[in-house]
Amino acid sequence: MELDIILEPDLTPDQIKELGLLAEANGFRGIWVQNYSSARDAFLSLAPLALATQKILIGVVIVCPYEMHPIKIANAVLTLNELSKGRAMAVVGSGGEWPEIMKSGVFHQPYGRRMTDVREALEIILGGIREKRINYEGQRFSALRFSTDWHTDSPPSVYHGACGPRMLAMGSRIADGIMMSDVMPCMLSKRLPAIAHARDDGRPRRSLRLSNFIAWHIRKNKERSQAEARRELIIRGWLDRDWLTPFLSPQESEFVLKNRWPFLKAWIEGHGDIEGVPEHVVDRLVEGLSLAGDHHDIERHTERLHKFAAAGFSEIALRVHEEADESIRLIAERVLPALR
Repeated sequence: MELDIILEPDLTPDQIKELGLLAEANGFRGIWVQNYSSARDAFLSLAPLALATQKILIGVVIVCPYEMHPIKIANAVLTLNELSKGRAMAVVGSGGEWPEIMKSGVFHQPYGRRMTDVREALEIILGGIREKRINYEGQRFSALRFSTDWHTDSPPSVYHGACGPRMLAMGSRIADGIMMSDVMPCMLSKRLPAIAHARDDGRPRRSLRLSNFIAWHIRKNKERSQAEARRELIIRGWLDRDWLTPFLSPQESEFVLKNRWPFLKAWIEGHGDIEGVPEHVVDRLVEGLSLAGDHHDIERHTERLHKFAAAGFSEIALRVHEEADESIRLIAERVLPALR
């Protein structure tokens, strides 16, 4: 199993380039930039890194078809792929902050509507990449006389960003890979069968990459690690029920579902003080949903990563935070060798 690095969305293109060069020199498979509405354009921010590196894969996570038409997503990925000479990646999904920021109303639509929208987006993006010329008329998106004849490099990889069984099954039939988010080993039994069933339906298949976004907070100082991990808890699956019940009692899970504002407030204000929530609840969520602690905790967290390898994951994407260069060096020194 290989490792990727996911960077903060507020880094400058020059900072991304330097961190990407460091990751390439230390043997990581790929580097990802998060696509946030309040940050620089992720595709443009990766251009300097694309031109400066030779081997490392470079990608954007997550791109939502509600913010950008699938034709534009395909062209952006292919342009990044051309700049990097065939090393581009993108994760496409219905999640992230974009629907809420744009007031698209997607969260008020039936689940099946969202699944149809993302399926059509993936079919247009991957059709344009694989077939060069397509005519596509869907319920939500269309691409008539869409051509990518100008692109001559080896094709980029397009992942589907999903965690729910139905979305996972759909993406497994279409995409080059799947990237889950904040899914821990104890949560895989609900998800892997959907992927396996989708891949065993009798139709010819390309090989499927399987990844998972995991937060890395390990630091020399355990208190700083815990504060950082607590601050980021709200975006661990947005603390939906599936991300609570493996680690909390039913009563504790209901309490968190009704009291998510303190978690969001801590994230917005940039601190780890989760007001009004019992410490033991916060501590269990930090331990369950992230890789946190000091350097003495690295070995036990590496054992958690081994469980993903045993389950068939081709890579894990570790999301680093402050002092990303320190984290990249530490992961390269202490974790990468243990996974090879």
